[in-house]
Amino acid sequence: MMHGTPCRMDRLYLRLAIFLLLLLLPVGRARAAAATTEELAVRAAAESILRRYASQAMLYEPADLRAGTVLDPSVDPAPILEEEGEERLYHLGGKEYSMDQLRENILYLEKKAFFYASMRQLQNIYRQDLTLQYTCKELEIEADTARVYITETALFRYTDTLELQTVNETNYTVRLIRRDGQWLAANVSDGSLFDKQYKAQGASLDESAVLAAFTASLAQDGCTLAFPYEPSGGADRILYDGESAAAYAATWARPEADTSRSDFYSPRFARYDGSGGDCMNFASQSMWAGFGGSQTAEAVSSRALPMDTIGDGQWYALAPRDTSKIGLSWVSCQSFRQYLTGQRDGGGTGGSNAAGEAGMYATILDAEAGSGFSCVTAEELVGAVAHVEGSGGAYSHAIVFTAAAGTARGQILFSGHTKDVTNVKLGDCYIGPMKVYIPRYIRTGGAQADFLRAQLLRPVQPGETGLLTAQAGGVRQLVSISVTTPNGIIELAASAEDSDSCQAEYEFTRPGLYRITCRALAAERGAPETYAYYVRCLAPSVPETETFPAGSVDRPRVDEMPERLQMKER
Repeated sequence: MMHGTPCRMDRLYLRLAIFLLLLLLPVGRARAAAATTEELAVRAAAESILRRYASQAMLYEPADLRAGTVLDPSVDPAPILEEEGEERLYHLGGKEYSMDQLRENILYLEKKAFFYASMRQLQNIYRQDLTLQYTCKELEIEADTARVYITETALFRYTDTLELQTVNETNYTVRLIRRDGQWLAANVSDGSLFDKQYKAQGASLDESAVLAAFTASLAQDGCTLAFPYEPSGGADRILYDGESAAAYAATWARPEADTSRSDFYSPRFARYDGSGGDCMNFASQSMWAGFGGSQTAEAVSSRALPMDTIGDGQWYALAPRDTSKIGLSWVSCQSFRQYLTGQRDGGGTGGSNAAGEAGMYATILDAEAGSGFSCVTAEELVGAVAHVEGSGGAYSHAIVFTAAAGTARGQILFSGHTKDVTNVKLGDCYIGPMKVYIPRYIRTGGAQADFLRAQLLRPVQPGETGLLTAQAGGVRQLVSISVTTPNGIIELAASAEDSDSCQAEYEFTRPGLYRITCRALAAERGAPETYAYYVRCLAPSVPETETFPAGSVDRPRVDEMPERLQMKER
């Protein structure tokens, strides 16, 4: 009896605990449902202001940027008083703001939308079929304030490049307050250079003066060239093919918002989108492809040419799961500049550009804000890499030029990683100072430049025919070109005997990634040499829905637009 009593008591306590848990369960569910509803309300308010901002800044259509914000006419402008009679302050981002100060943020957003709409029209940038998708990365609610970190993925087509779909990601931080049971947007920021320069001015920003300064910058020739290039021969040089670099960038740039990001990061390389950013890694891969880098696991892991592993300054990649010391010049914008010029700001005259040993030689352009690149041709810009403003400041983000109809920023398309962008016009996003690098050749360190390479193809669509080519040099002779289809079938596309080149037309029949393998024999060795690259076949993209109407192609120019409505502060 003495031993059995405690057991019965334990069972009694257990039953009582279960009973109390069942009583509290509906309450817990109600609280969870309430939290979910609150989060949905915050997200809806954040997305609403971003959609209306995009309508004005990207489609140039009138939009009410005050609805659903602290400037909403339905919101009582009178400040809320604390018990002591003082005006209530809102804690946002570690600072305290009055209601009037929060309204300044929305007044600034209106001015910013006007500037971007005008700036883009001045460069003849028009788009249609705009669809916006939002991904909430972080959401915090504390009392009557909230913060949303949200990624906007915009899909559209420029009216002068309708055959290409554009994907552009923008990261926003939206801060909101709750007043009278309604969540109101109080601050919107994208971390852009424009925000860094002008946001502190709030409603006092003179957007017309800023626009006038930008207009003047478009007319100036603010491009200077360092390390000019005069084509010359040399058995120790591997020349750069900008079109192949651009084709590589187009192949590994995400074409749809709904596709997995991982599908557009080459499995041959380590990736850094979760550890500092993958932008320079992507740019280096594109340049490497422009120099004829073979996309085989063996070539990358062994750091074969055209990677540079000789001397003090080196430029090489790491394969996945490679624990070796990272090659900073491959993944860091600042270190790449130092690799080329000997100076971290890229202003030096040494580095690989001045060396006589193995390494890259590249022309460097410095462009002032708004300036185009008149000191080179549009053809030279294809496959070039640019350093633009990023989260780390000036020249901290890398992009790849994939097309150029001219040398003005509104005529150049670029793609990039980390903030995934595909076929975006340079002048649409980057109007500040930038540095542009046009690779010219890789010195092999005195060795004969034996090579096996091909002209890379840009993405194709099912039923499209592409020309597969292969070129051998030095002591190599071509053997064959084969194609591995997305479902693993290997097809012989072309073969050659006693020739240093061959080509074949090939029809891509189904969406997916095709591996093109070129083989050649080296005289001193019986084993064949292999060069491989990939061609992506994309299903035609048709917008399922249009968040905004396509609108007219013949939109009014800035100087034809009616005078803006005067914004009145409360």
